[in-house]
Amino acid sequence: MYWILLLTSLLPWHPHATAQFLEPDCGYMSPEALQNEEHQAHISESPWMAYLHKSGELVCGGTLVNHRFILTAAHCIREDENLTVRLGEFNSLTSIDCNGSDCLPPSEDFEIDVAFRHGGYSRTNRIHDIGLLRLAKSVEYKVHIKPICLITNTTLQPKIERLHRLVATGWGRSPSEAANHILKSIRVTRVNWGVCSKTYWVDRRRDQICVSHESGVSCSGDSGGPMGQAIRLDGRVLFVQVGIVSYGNAECLSPSVFTNVMEHIDWIMAALSTTHI
Repeated sequence: MYWILLLTSLLPWHPHATAQFLEPDCGYMSPEALQNEEHQAHISESPWMAYLHKSGELVCGGTLVNHRFILTAAHCIREDENLTVRLGEFNSLTSIDCNGSDCLPPSEDFEIDVAFRHGGYSRTNRIHDIGLLRLAKSVEYKVHIKPICLITNTTLQPKIERLHRLVATGWGRSPSEAANHILKSIRVTRVNWGVCSKTYWVDRRRDQICVSHESGVSCSGDSGGPMGQAIRLDGRVLFVQVGIVSYGNAECLSPSVFTNVMEHIDWIMAALSTTHI
């Protein structure tokens, strides 16, 4: 079992102008993954995906952000659940994942020693739905286990907010599926908050993003997973995380609500700095 800490960011974190990302070597996607337009993710598309499970059963998704931390949703962190983090997963039914003759090394499981949940989150208001899991040991980056990009230079926020066509990934199942074991990627579109406000009767907030998507393609089990896009920056094409799957319609209908990652970068950096715990 691990400690669950409630953390509210009190002081803003001011990055150096040259600190574009949390991890400098992040967000790499293969050319095949960049060209993928299918619902099923390419085998090399998302090496940062974390499969959060309880005795092998999927609970939530998440993303590897550095050698020790997994970013996920606050509602995925519960006092009555002892989660394990699996990295390098693609198909949860196979021990070795292959695409033809191209095979990945086995996935790896990691225990959690501390979980951080945003102090402003509650299951009734569903705001600040963000959490971090600190792993008990450091992760060695490999071909199938790499971090996603988190932008720490807040001057880039306008550029990120102009991204309207985005990609969400997860192992969530649709209403027609008994289970889903293969990682999916779906195309979503950022829309005006009024669409979500009308659907869920919630006030507009800068720390949340409203998106539309094809209804029924993915749903239960996607919580905590990433939404982002590949962007070109400093001559490189990198996948940047923009949101975290928060909540949606019980029948998996559009629209859905995502936590805005850049609006919580101060909180993320505050949690990452608590290495003394």
